[in-house]
Amino acid sequence: MPTYQVRSVIDGEPTFKKPLNEILADLKMGGALKTLSPLEYHTDQQRKWYKGVCLRGLSDWSGDTPDEWDLRLKALCNGNELLKKELIQFADSKFCTRLTIVGVGKKNLTAFIENVLSKAIEMDWPVTAPDPELRKDVKLCTNGNTQSKITS
Repeated sequence: MPTYQVRSVIDGEPTFKKPLNEILADLKMGGALKTLSPLEYHTDQQRKWYKGVCLRGLSDWSGDTPDEWDLRLKALCNGNELLKKELIQFADSKFCTRLTIVGVGKKNLTAFIENVLSKAIEMDWPVTAPDPELRKDVKLCTNGNTQSKITS
């Protein structure tokens, strides 16, 4: 599903890199639009990098599945402290805890990505770093209709 970041808001109308009429023309019956806050957009892009670039790249390189790499990285890169825990119950009433990147805040997800990149360098894994914007703790300061980024 394509995601288009709002570039600016002029007279109450959002502008995107792709013209709005082209974005709307791509909609199909039964489809939907979803709006994201700046924070949700940022963490959505981080998740896309992790699942789409990092895990697939490691899988292609090693032959292990993306799920195997996901488990390995969560174990090696401080996932237990940084990621969200979900309790899963099986039919036989036994429980299992699963670590997930969904619903994790920007600060923890950024720290997890940095840990993954550090481990990749240490182990000489072919991991391409994400866009530098996804590795910063970016705060958005809203002032009227404009937003400015403050990086730390």
